[in-house]
Amino acid sequence: MFGKGHFILLTINLVITFVLFLASDEQNLLTLINSFFYVAFFYFVVALLLFVVKGRVLDGITRSFRRFGKMMSKGLLDFEENGEPSQWVNRSFLRYMQFQAAVLIALMLILLAIYYLI
Repeated sequence: MFGKGHFILLTINLVITFVLFLASDEQNLLTLINSFFYVAFFYFVVALLLFVVKGRVLDGITRSFRRFGKMMSKGLLDFEENGEPSQWVNRSFLRYMQFQAAVLIALMLILLAIYYLI
């Protein structure tokens, strides 16, 4: 289910997280948690946007704008059909982003639990 690429990118993300941690003024557990949050938040937002687009929410809006553009140009402009936005999103790429976000958020939550239990 998860290929080698998932874990390679996860390793790269962990390296980025630790670089952010080491670049900060203070090195403590809270700074490490914040570093995980910064990287995980990026993947979470991208995965959420891709999920919304893949869910065909924007297809009707795009179709309406194309129809309006054709009507207003009266044949002067030819709006080429690029397909629906939901077709642009690759399902495996969406799962890739969701996996990265889920693992990074899980690690962050584990660190948060350790932080509050200590």
